[in-house]
Amino acid sequence: MQQECLSKTIMTSRRPLSTLHRLTRFALLTATVWLGACASLPNDAPVVEQLDDQTGLTIARLGRPLELYRENFRKDTLGKFAFLGPFETNQMGRRELYLWVALPLEDTASSVKPVITVNGTVLELPEPGRAPDAAGLQSTPYKIPMSWIATFYYRIDHTTVARLGEASTLRIQVTEDTKSGPLKTAYLLELAGDSRLREFAARQAP
Repeated sequence: MQQECLSKTIMTSRRPLSTLHRLTRFALLTATVWLGACASLPNDAPVVEQLDDQTGLTIARLGRPLELYRENFRKDTLGKFAFLGPFETNQMGRRELYLWVALPLEDTASSVKPVITVNGTVLELPEPGRAPDAAGLQSTPYKIPMSWIATFYYRIDHTTVARLGEASTLRIQVTEDTKSGPLKTAYLLELAGDSRLREFAARQAP
């Protein structure tokens, strides 16, 4: 009798176990799909945080950099856009703020000095670094489709971030020394309805 009761117990217990296995598989599949969806969302958000696996730094940045459009006409079809984006690095509580700027220069290594204005007023900035290591990184915090573009890394403070957060217009002007003489180029962006800088500044408020 004991053996028969044991058999019934085993037989009846298989169904819950089988159901449990199916539920577990379903939960794992759902979690995998959910995590995959989360992984594709960050760059659609105004501000994102990511762990830089090359340096171990936590980076807070805009989901996508701002695109500024070239104001003046040029015959070439390249270099119609400049890019700009603030970011913050965090190493075990030590936070540093930077402004990243990317310009389509004829000579990406040329020693030009971009002039950045916010709402018509020049943004006072220090001398920039020209490579990611200026911010303690090994690669750029922003991904753009042009690998040949010239990049600038400015160390900034909370006051500068606050000014960027109040921006309604952004303008970058640069003068290049070319074979045919000085070449002035300006890039402009109207930020109506774009909350990315404002939201980044709000997160950095002391």
